[in-house]
Amino acid sequence: MALISFSLLSSTFAFGKSKNEVSTWCCYYGQQDKTEDLARFDLAVLDAGGQKPEQLRKRRVKCLVYVSLGEVHTDSPYYAQAAKLGLLVRYNENWDSWVVDIRRPEWKKMLFEQIIPDALKSGYDGLFFDTLDSPIDMQRQDPDTYKGTERSCVELIKDIRNHYPKLFLCQNRGFEIIQRTAPYIDYLLIEGLSSSMDIATGIRSDVSDQDREFLITKAQSAIKKNRNLVVLSLDYALPDDKQEIDKAYKFSRKQGFVPYVSTPELHQVNTYAPAP
Repeated sequence: MALISFSLLSSTFAFGKSKNEVSTWCCYYGQQDKTEDLARFDLAVLDAGGQKPEQLRKRRVKCLVYVSLGEVHTDSPYYAQAAKLGLLVRYNENWDSWVVDIRRPEWKKMLFEQIIPDALKSGYDGLFFDTLDSPIDMQRQDPDTYKGTERSCVELIKDIRNHYPKLFLCQNRGFEIIQRTAPYIDYLLIEGLSSSMDIATGIRSDVSDQDREFLITKAQSAIKKNRNLVVLSLDYALPDDKQEIDKAYKFSRKQGFVPYVSTPELHQVNTYAPAP
């Protein structure tokens, strides 16, 4: 009898590769054409208004497009409509955006009929979901007023999977619901596994051992629900801080994750990566 073995923190089975398997990835929200730099990676997360995916896909780079599920930026083309419908519930001064009431059917209608189709227009392999933490935090702070928000987040991910069965889906954080959403996604992104950086000051700081353990435990719980799940990590450091970048890559790979290190704005492509 042939033995089938796999690691808890690996998405690669002994008998073959999963379709979502990658060994390198990057996140780039800049406007300049960085095709040559981005082509070095297996997976790229891009902004809908920035780098076009066509040439990258021809070079077999999996391209995911950014979609905000839990917030609307004030300069978004969907902001006025969301405000008119009364979907905006809390201002996020850090990003000049508004948290939406994700439970409302009007928001789901906007996502499925406008926001997601518009994001996919240029041709992508999948979707990158951001800002789920924001509505989840609303329920945590005021469980009576925002009861059912977590459940609505899970149902939304499930509905997107059912609507787009062939697309790759990546969830950024949302650890409160990850065990419930893991079966419907291909990638989980962990921000700040090793380091974070203050945007205003440019000062980098280490992530505490306690926070690291929390993140790793959550990733492990997700993989138990989806053995093919690929865990990505994103850390922040100055581009010339090779020592800290090396440490972040080494630690992430040790957990079985796929690392990338950049600056918080994600407006440049960091092609430096230490060899495994």
